[in-house]
Amino acid sequence: MVSYVNCMFILPDKMDGKRISYNYVVQRYEIQRLLQNHSLIALGDICKEITSGIRVKKEYYTDKNGYKIIASGDIRNEVIYINELKAVQPEAVREKDFISNGDILITASGKSGQVIYVNESLEGCVITSDVIKITLRDKDKGIRLYNFLKSSIGQMLLNSIKIGILNKIFVEDIEGLLIPENFDTYQEDFFDYSTVYTEAEKLYRSAENIFYRVFDYNGEEMNPKYFYVEEYLDSYRLDPRYYSNFYTELYRLIHKNFDDVKWQELRELAEIKKANKPDISAKQKVKYFLLADLDPNFSIIKKTREDFYSNLSNRMRYIVRSGELVTAKGGSATGTKGHATALITEKFDGLVTTDALYNLVPRRINPYYLLFLFKQPIILNQVNMFTKGTLYKLIQRNDFEKIKIPRLESSLEEQIVDKMMNYLSVLQNKF
Repeated sequence: MVSYVNCMFILPDKMDGKRISYNYVVQRYEIQRLLQNHSLIALGDICKEITSGIRVKKEYYTDKNGYKIIASGDIRNEVIYINELKAVQPEAVREKDFISNGDILITASGKSGQVIYVNESLEGCVITSDVIKITLRDKDKGIRLYNFLKSSIGQMLLNSIKIGILNKIFVEDIEGLLIPENFDTYQEDFFDYSTVYTEAEKLYRSAENIFYRVFDYNGEEMNPKYFYVEEYLDSYRLDPRYYSNFYTELYRLIHKNFDDVKWQELRELAEIKKANKPDISAKQKVKYFLLADLDPNFSIIKKTREDFYSNLSNRMRYIVRSGELVTAKGGSATGTKGHATALITEKFDGLVTTDALYNLVPRRINPYYLLFLFKQPIILNQVNMFTKGTLYKLIQRNDFEKIKIPRLESSLEEQIVDKMMNYLSVLQNKF
């Protein structure tokens, strides 16, 4: 006997012959049901412009003066990390490729359907062909349309126009998207997190401005020269790239004291906890986080988990405490811009984490200043210098402890600490 529980019967007039997909048909039916009592308009009817951006060629990119460009891959979980955007040559850009305050962006391929509201920090950037820009005639309604597109019904509408394995969204489908005429009152609870990111970014940049008043180092040349010199030869290091570090601006800096910058090894300033297995009952339920749960761009813990201790990996060995730091000790991103570090705030006090991280206890340095440094090239390049391995990069404990920490006048460090405290306070509104 056939059961019809949880079945849905859809009449032929409710189907689209161009898209024979169970998910599409069911979703389209549900949208029609939810919007049946609303007057609908095509999104294109209320827009000044709906367009995609430039199809970028490799030769368009530049390290010199250019316009920051946003590609679909630069939008991760509906966040754009402005400081990581690449730049393109001005002559490759057309007027329609620029975005301005009040525009709305939608990713058109890959993880398509992500929605971004363009605020003042993004104004003047350009977009690639896999990002669609919506410019309303009435820009005052931009934030309301953004809110609607992020709502459950808005996301259903965007999902309904995705095509193929790549989930492509086309400009003409956005133009013809039927939305409620009263979309500006069709609202779910909303908080504009883009303002949070902008404020946090400004605070972090102001901390950098303080640091670089007295410190002049932004990284190294792209193609370092390789040398073998007898005084530096190490039988445990046979990789040529390691020896190139002895002829860099970094090496010169960390081996010379200046009037306003002194150097101390990390071991003098912080204790690195030993990864001893904690005394926790196998039946105890614990909250924990992994290396993957750290946001490397904002240097915060973005997610926590919960399970019985007996179900966790044998590598879950640290119990972290407020005021401590955790930082990656291995992986392909170690010593790069993607290197993950986070400060343990009271919210995460007592959580368990993995020995894939080093757990630092600051003793003679403010943890907020140390967190700031672990996002700077002067520290990241030292980490990269000491890493070993090709398939899996790893910095060993005895090398990690040797990292040179720049100490500034106490008043300057305190100013940076103040900025970083405010920075993390702002981000707590999001995570």
